[in-house]
Amino acid sequence: MQVVLNKDVKKLGYKGDIVSVKRGFFRNYLLPNGLADFASKTRLKVAETRKEKIVIKKQQLLDNAKEVVEKLKGLKVVVKGKVTEDGKLYGSITEDDVIKVVEEESKLQLEKSQIKMDHFKELGEHKAVVHLGEGLEEEITVQVETE
Repeated sequence: MQVVLNKDVKKLGYKGDIVSVKRGFFRNYLLPNGLADFASKTRLKVAETRKEKIVIKKQQLLDNAKEVVEKLKGLKVVVKGKVTEDGKLYGSITEDDVIKVVEEESKLQLEKSQIKMDHFKELGEHKAVVHLGEGLEEEITVQVETE
């Protein structure tokens, strides 16, 4: 049975996709949860126009992500932390600390899920990877210093 998805459904498809599913799955799960509608001629036309808009929107997001990656090239940020008398950090430097400093220095807003790094527990220079999508990664340098 052909249905048009109203929302993204894991392991099935994205909003606006036309997919084949078994009648029981549609009747018992997709329809009651508002995730899909029966694929009539009018709904298929609406799905096509939605899909065109989604493709344009995804292209704009990809272009924006490429601009952000260009701005991140060669970026070096300095994060300050409290240090013991032995020269070790009291806590560790987390993604939130790096995000705050990147936003202050380069006016780029990143999310915690976009930064791949270990928590830094020592002073010195460390690397963090900013992942913005498939093939859109950039490594930034994080210098950890005393307050």
